[in-house]
Amino acid sequence: MTTNDEEDARIAEKELLQAFNQLRALRGYPPLKEHPEPPFCSFCGRPKNEIGALVEGVDANICIDCAEEARNLLLRA
Repeated sequence: MTTNDEEDARIAEKELLQAFNQLRALRGYPPLKEHPEPPFCSFCGRPKNEIGALVEGVDANICIDCAEEARNLLLRA
């Protein structure tokens, strides 16, 4: 069960995201998406609390392990 403060914070966050996306649309930028809790690696799917460092982007995130694997793949190409 969530408290009223937690629910109010979620509502405010959604309203802020909507307002921010309206501004982005006026400037020709793509909308931002809500992030699931906790943020996760878009490549391996592990949540941030399991992997520690996570590079978070607008539409994707990558953990240190996946970044290292991508680096190794590019070096072999």
